[in-house]
Amino acid sequence: MSILAPTTPLVFSSKPLVRISSTSNISESELSPLLAENSHFRKRPSFSVLSTTCAHGKPSLLFNDWPHLLQTAIRSEDLHLGMAIHAFLLKSGYDTDVFPGNNLVNLYSKFSKLDSARQVLDEMPVKNTITWTTLLNGFSQTEDFESTFGLALQMHRSGESFNGHTCTAILQACGSLKDRDRGEQIHCLVIKTGLETEVIVGTCLLSMYSKCGAMGEAEIVFNDLVCMDVRCFNSMISGYAKLGDGEKAIRTFCSLLESGLEPSEYTLTNVLSSCNGPAYLAAGIQLQGFAIKYGRVDDVSIGNALMTMYGRNGMVDEAERMFCWMSEKNLVSWTAILSVYMKSRHFKKAIERFEMMLTTGIDFDSSCLAALIDGCSKSKNLELVLQMHGLAIKQNFLSDIYVATALVDTYAKCNDMQSARGVFHALQVQNTVSFNALLGGYAETDEEEDDPFNLFNRVRFHGTKPDSATFAQLVSLSADQASLVQGKCLHAYILKMGFENHNTVGNALITMYAKCGSIGDSCGKFSDMVDRDSVTWNAIMSAHALHGQGKAALALFEEMEMEGFPVDEITLVITLQACCYSGLNEDGFRIYNTMERGYGIKPGLEHQACIVDLLGRIGRLSKAMQFVKESPFATSPLLWRTLVNACKVNRDLHIGSLASRHLLQLMPDDAASHVLVSNFYASMGLLEESAKVRMRMNEEQMRKEAGCSCIELNGKVHRFVASGEEHEDSRLIYIKLHELSKELRENGYMPSLGSQLHDL
Repeated sequence: MSILAPTTPLVFSSKPLVRISSTSNISESELSPLLAENSHFRKRPSFSVLSTTCAHGKPSLLFNDWPHLLQTAIRSEDLHLGMAIHAFLLKSGYDTDVFPGNNLVNLYSKFSKLDSARQVLDEMPVKNTITWTTLLNGFSQTEDFESTFGLALQMHRSGESFNGHTCTAILQACGSLKDRDRGEQIHCLVIKTGLETEVIVGTCLLSMYSKCGAMGEAEIVFNDLVCMDVRCFNSMISGYAKLGDGEKAIRTFCSLLESGLEPSEYTLTNVLSSCNGPAYLAAGIQLQGFAIKYGRVDDVSIGNALMTMYGRNGMVDEAERMFCWMSEKNLVSWTAILSVYMKSRHFKKAIERFEMMLTTGIDFDSSCLAALIDGCSKSKNLELVLQMHGLAIKQNFLSDIYVATALVDTYAKCNDMQSARGVFHALQVQNTVSFNALLGGYAETDEEEDDPFNLFNRVRFHGTKPDSATFAQLVSLSADQASLVQGKCLHAYILKMGFENHNTVGNALITMYAKCGSIGDSCGKFSDMVDRDSVTWNAIMSAHALHGQGKAALALFEEMEMEGFPVDEITLVITLQACCYSGLNEDGFRIYNTMERGYGIKPGLEHQACIVDLLGRIGRLSKAMQFVKESPFATSPLLWRTLVNACKVNRDLHIGSLASRHLLQLMPDDAASHVLVSNFYASMGLLEESAKVRMRMNEEQMRKEAGCSCIELNGKVHRFVASGEEHEDSRLIYIKLHELSKELRENGYMPSLGSQLHDL
């Protein structure tokens, strides 16, 4: 079966087909129509010579000239001519030899006609490394990665040797898919064949490992490279930037400068993208000075990176100034400034700038709209989200996976799960990211209408593959439901799917087992984890704190420090909470007093709330009151709630009344604060004061969100809401509860009102 024939009829000799040997001459009468009918062909010097040769009866072309003619067609980007030549060769009965065959594979690959390229390769009686590599590059560049791997395996089985370009084509596919396992196999082959000294191979190895987040392996490859160019440094800087390791990204950039190489636009863009947070802002400003000094600041991509850097650091005015200063702007520039406005809650400015963008004649794309929708999630402005949704429908962007995913995520964060589900189920192609966004909504809203685990089974059945984020969220949902059976089933599936070594999943499992009461399994998972991070240590310390094992948590804290893991604000909150739960008062005060001096961390709101709790537990309420008044967070209700609760436990009416009044002044419309104060007065026996607080709640129509609890029985999770009747057995449960209450009273039990708003 022949490859695609040219669209314009060709005039060939009427003589019978003969097989052409490498010494056969092509008749001028056969070639002339081919050369003459293509207008582009006539304009090119090399073809003009050939046309003149044929027209004037000059010496005929030898068959060996055909590969060069094909190469000229490739360089001229003339697919029609190349196909015409191929058709002529087929009509002449020629069996494709290696050299012209390779050129045909290259021709079709260049124009993404990979089915035709594959057919040429399959029909070639003799192939070499170039033949296979050319098609591999074609598959890799068109992101047909499964075909890339399939062809590489076929090439390996054929016994053909791999060269540097072969390996780079496969490594590019591995990097794009974040397929570290296959990438490491190719790395082994590279070492075995001695290709690791080639710069292009080393660069692709660096790129593959950095895209897979395996910067440890990338560093080994980088340090072993004999020859480097700027692309090697770019791969390392990009990898560090994606992992948020600004320090290493900046150090690598400094090494590049010391090596004498000149940074490219891509280099500066990547290193600027790593300058997130106050710690790296000064370095980012220095990089801007470097770009100005060397005349690179006019590059659009560098300007966009500077604008994004300022935006991420909350410097909206500087980002806006950078945007206005840029002489050339593209759609990425407009999208970047819109993202800055939305994330900093300057919604009016964002809409104004969006309208201005439209007046300049720049059409927004799906990425720009997705950025706007994502910004709406920060404001939780449902009306604005609906407007963006309408715009997406009007512009026919709802089929775009990024826009739809942003809508799912934003609706979920706005607690509108019905709309989030509607957008998700309307997607023709549901991917893992959109499903993860929906799962996040279930975790945030405590949604009951659609069981997320049933939904997971449905989307998995339809081909959506879970990733580490999917499993981490599902495990967290199991923890919220206190469903140990469900959690263990998920753990087994995680092992089956090979995600047990992902930190986010392992950390979620540690927390899940702890919340489900199985501290042994939690410790077991921690012990099994080889590649731990600070979050892993925080998770296991929190697990011990939750189970009242404060000393074990402190021992882990010390071990974490000894192993060199950085201590952050969350670590110290967990450690202080462990001291609170276990009565380790002196340890708690000691850690708090050394926060700034020992760890360079200024105490935050939650750290100070732990100290108020600690003071309350040892009965030092006057000291706790003074601490709250002198705190920089004195206007925060959290400190006053903690103090009121401590006064309730210690039955201190004077300080408790002062703290209660202060709390209600701060939170006059907060139902939870009113319930706490009402319970405090009830615990002190001041039922009239408690009734006044409840009366005010009724007058102001304040409703505290109903409490919820879950129990697992026979593998099924039962969910109960305070005063609710949603459970299928609620009538029988209330009858039994009434019987138990009656029996308690008959046996002389008097209920404590310390933690009840109403009498039994």
